[in-house]
Amino acid sequence: MSYIAIHVRYLSITIILLFTLAGCSQTTFEDYLGGWEVKIESKEVFNFNITLNAMDKSKVYLQIEGQSSTTRLQLEQQSNQIYNGSYKNQLNVKVDLREDIPIVFFKIGHHLCAIEITEQKEGIWIGQWNLLITESAPFTFLMSLDINEDGSGYASIFFEEPTFHYMYADDFKLDENGFSFIDIRSRIEFKAQFQYQTIDLEMKFLEEKIRLKLKPRPVSTWQLGTSNNLAKTSYNKDNTRFKSLVMDIENDSLERTHSVVIAQKNTIIFEKYFDGFSANTLHDTRSLAKSFASASIGIAIKEGFLKDEYLPIKPFFERSYPAIDWSKGKDSVNLFHLMTMSSGIDAIDFGLNRNSYANEGTYQNQTDWTKHILEAPMVNTPGKSANYGSGSPHLLGPILANQIAEELPFYLHKKLFKPLSISNYRIQLTNQSEPYFGGGWYFTSIDLVKFGQLYLNGGNYNEKQIIPKEWVEKSMQKHVVLENTFDQNKYGFLFWHKTYQINEQQIESIEARGAGGQYLFIIPELDLVAVITSGNYTNNKGFQPERIMQDYILKEIVKLKP
Repeated sequence: MSYIAIHVRYLSITIILLFTLAGCSQTTFEDYLGGWEVKIESKEVFNFNITLNAMDKSKVYLQIEGQSSTTRLQLEQQSNQIYNGSYKNQLNVKVDLREDIPIVFFKIGHHLCAIEITEQKEGIWIGQWNLLITESAPFTFLMSLDINEDGSGYASIFFEEPTFHYMYADDFKLDENGFSFIDIRSRIEFKAQFQYQTIDLEMKFLEEKIRLKLKPRPVSTWQLGTSNNLAKTSYNKDNTRFKSLVMDIENDSLERTHSVVIAQKNTIIFEKYFDGFSANTLHDTRSLAKSFASASIGIAIKEGFLKDEYLPIKPFFERSYPAIDWSKGKDSVNLFHLMTMSSGIDAIDFGLNRNSYANEGTYQNQTDWTKHILEAPMVNTPGKSANYGSGSPHLLGPILANQIAEELPFYLHKKLFKPLSISNYRIQLTNQSEPYFGGGWYFTSIDLVKFGQLYLNGGNYNEKQIIPKEWVEKSMQKHVVLENTFDQNKYGFLFWHKTYQINEQQIESIEARGAGGQYLFIIPELDLVAVITSGNYTNNKGFQPERIMQDYILKEIVKLKP
């Protein structure tokens, strides 16, 4: 009698995996359900050297060199000195050679990455790019294998460290030896083989491969967004001030705080990073990026692409979406309403005792995000009430993209990022590959300070007027009250307002905010800009930066009476 054939369990999943391992009992996918981990020791994983060869405009090349492979793309000219290239379904490249420093974008999944380059010699430009936005080593890869309600298998994948920790497995396929899938954010291809009590995993991007051996680790022990294996402090600009703040961050009283940068009177007075972050690390700013959308509209109005903030939105969409019902006040929705969350469209993200038709989680699961938002019913008269939701600012993106004379990413780079000397950033894209004006853009903390300084200085940066002063003043006014927020916050053109109380003194702050604790504070009366970035996405501590501002920063800046 064969011991192997004694018992075989039936699994109701898409594909039943039965195979024999040497010296082991018959094994199925079910035996591998649960959590797995591997610690990756090298920080050079998916770190690439980039070379742009534009010596001959008729033959422009881009070379992407990894640790063990080199990918060389010949770019095709799309129009006047605009070049495109691609590699399979993983990477798309866009290059604009019309500028003194060429603009280079890499598109991976829903991310558009700006590649910072410098001139090596005439016509040759070099730079570096890290696919996973990580500068720390070691870092930990986590994977959980599970079964859907319909019986199909799937994988959930993360990096435990906070820089690029969330991934999403797509096109999950099982075979007789293992499984495969693609991460939709990075476009990394994963291929796994089952071994005895381990999983061999290959990660491939372009022709660069790394091979890992995963071991079991219960999901209950995961601590996403932490870097306990790393030194808490990476850089300190000022060793004398804010000592209690530093101590409480390092002992986790103010948990998952990744950076604090403070500028006063146009000078950085404090700069400190934690959890493996540094001055060069990009951070997911979530909805903080909405304020960049507001700036973009102001610039487009200055340049004549848009008349003013009271333009109705209907003419921008009625030709592309002829089936939209513009009755019940929808035809009177204008740019002002979109920027103040007062459109009256049922695109509300939270605070309701029902599900909004076009909340962010709903429309981002649709093929056409714009269409779903425009189809949403009217629940209020435009301008009558305001409720926070990402759907309204999202509509600003396609409006602007349709009005300007070039591709929107190039426009944003030339008119906003380059004048601020911001060259290292990522933009979240929609399903139509346009910049998503609802958020999810990645910046360094220092570059966020530059943006705040721009508004503090009335739209002027380094003696150049980037945004009209009048637009800055309008943007920072208290236009509406956000009715679905806990504090009933006043709101400007995609800027928040909050009042802090220090020793009977009220201090007004204009803020850009993002989920998880991403904050840009602009405090005109103190000539102060501060940035706090965090990783509190899932622990209900996303408002912690307000406590840091109140109890640590302002108490130090504003000298208390004896």
